[in-house]
Amino acid sequence: MITPLYLDTRDSRHFSSAARDAVEAVCAEVEPRVREHLPMLAGHLELACQTGSMVIPETGEMGLAISTTRVGWTVDNKRPQGVAAIARQELGYTLFHELHHLARGWVIHRNEPRTTFMEGVVSEGLATVFEREIGGRRTPWGEYPDNVRDWVEELLALPVSAPYLPWMIQHADGRRWIGYRAGVFIAEQAIRASGLSAARLVNVPTDDVLAMAGFVDRALHTLENDSHEA
Repeated sequence: MITPLYLDTRDSRHFSSAARDAVEAVCAEVEPRVREHLPMLAGHLELACQTGSMVIPETGEMGLAISTTRVGWTVDNKRPQGVAAIARQELGYTLFHELHHLARGWVIHRNEPRTTFMEGVVSEGLATVFEREIGGRRTPWGEYPDNVRDWVEELLALPVSAPYLPWMIQHADGRRWIGYRAGVFIAEQAIRASGLSAARLVNVPTDDVLAMAGFVDRALHTLENDSHEA
């Protein structure tokens, strides 16, 4: 069960009855489809909904894996189509993506610290492929250029402490979603080599996914560099 929570619970300023009905309908439709592939998800999940402008420009909304039982969802209520329309159009796809993160444990509040920057790259790649394979949405952050291997090499050379936003969202050189797009390439290579789906790879460690994708030597080299820097 996914229980939606709303920031404006008392006065319904931003989440009208129609918007809430749309959110709840999407949750009810998506949850069993996701659980069919990710049965390890917690039985009770929460979707914390709020309005704001910090969203993906292309979709008008954005998801965030907060904990293993909670997804955050921000929607731009100032867009002309309205919150209900955005929920019906985009929320389901976002849930496919974010629930893969919950199943993998790639969430903000967790006990284990990151040991490599590639953990985020691989996790975002797998979630994006899962969203496409099961949810059916192709995204611009899921498409990679012909020189994507160069991007992977750049990312493999980063220390675990590298800043997240420039490499995953918007780089100073103008590139967008470097980590996501390279992660999709890695995920697709691992899937092709192993015969496993993005759902079946959900609990496979980052280094093993990299090895399946043919980047094991570079991954080990990066880990060694991190240990020397520490």
